[in-house]
Amino acid sequence: MEAVATQQSWFESLAPEMASQWKQFHDSVYESGELDLKSKELIAAAASTVGRCPHCTKGHIQKAQKQGASKEEIAEALMITSLISSGTELHWMLDDYENLLGNGSGNKRWFQEQTEQMGTQWRTFHDALYEESALDRKTKELVAVAVAETRRCRHCTIAHIEGAQQQGATKNEVAEAIMVASLIASGTQLVWMTEDYERLLGDQNDS
Repeated sequence: MEAVATQQSWFESLAPEMASQWKQFHDSVYESGELDLKSKELIAAAASTVGRCPHCTKGHIQKAQKQGASKEEIAEALMITSLISSGTELHWMLDDYENLLGNGSGNKRWFQEQTEQMGTQWRTFHDALYEESALDRKTKELVAVAVAETRRCRHCTIAHIEGAQQQGATKNEVAEAIMVASLIASGTQLVWMTEDYERLLGDQNDS
């Protein structure tokens, strides 16, 4: 097996048809649709942080800047990732809390009742992020949709799809945000698999 020459060339040399189809998927996400490229790159940067891919995050931040995104807009998109990630955990922990410590009421504000100050501060953090600032509310909600999908939180995804529509997002724009998240999820895996491939198979010869 030939040595891999570049970071992502292994799947191009060993599975060229699949690699070609993935590249077409990539290009279609960025070249078509209703969302502008700046919004797509902001969504991609946020989704990349969820995938914990520094290479992808850096690349999409740079691309967002080339599309005219300011540092403030990028910072807000990344902070939405922090908020949605924490909200996802609070939602998932609701079931655990109720099963182990609750009274069966299913109160979704358990964390505010039992940790009042922390819960209040979380809500303040939430409200501050969704105020009109560098990013408009529609873009924030679309970023939130992509992050919620990536975090696999059904409750959060539904809430932010509804929020995006309330801010004027079309069905196509919501769908495109989700497709950007899908593309980033697959791309981050390719980057991570490159390291595993090189470590385990990169210097082996075909038998």
